[in-house]
Amino acid sequence: MKVYKVKVNGKVYEVEVEAVDEVNGSIQTQQPVAAVKKENGPVSEGSKVIAAPITGKVLEVKVKVGDMVKKGQVVAIIEAMKLENEIQSGFDGKVVEIRAGKGDDIKNKEALIVLE
Repeated sequence: MKVYKVKVNGKVYEVEVEAVDEVNGSIQTQQPVAAVKKENGPVSEGSKVIAAPITGKVLEVKVKVGDMVKKGQVVAIIEAMKLENEIQSGFDGKVVEIRAGKGDDIKNKEALIVLE
């Protein structure tokens, strides 16, 4: 293992680098990574989908399955480019499915919440 100092935007960071064999290389993290990916399959007919208007990380989902939602109500907060964006419902309805949770990465136009 080698230790290097790297300067990024004027700030110095100390980085440890370990050489790995190209065939058998693996990366180990300090903490276990939770890799929970929810399916983004088809939505049942008659349902209304609240889609993410931007790509980012879900900071908070403010509703749960069974909640009644009004048009304009904030249902989630997504962080994109260090800004917190409030996601509002475009519909009235009952929450039947939540497709992304806190900490999940979400893409633009990906289903976030499904209403009926």
